[in-house]
Amino acid sequence: QVYNLDASYKLIRIADKAVVAEGKSYSRAGFERMKSIFSNVRAREDAENRAARTVGEELRTRLLAILSREA
Repeated sequence: QVYNLDASYKLIRIADKAVVAEGKSYSRAGFERMKSIFSNVRAREDAENRAARTVGEELRTRLLAILSREA
């Protein structure tokens, strides 16, 4: 199985409501299905966490780059 996570973001300047940056990020995390229901739930949760960590790190890097130019 593959868990897919797609995220969109907009960075909006509060002063004038202008969109400073926007984009999309995605991550895919594979996991194996087992006979045990508990194992399947746990494997999917682990895949969700890995995908979320990947997307979070990418968005953080993008936003830091954008904010360093704006300052």
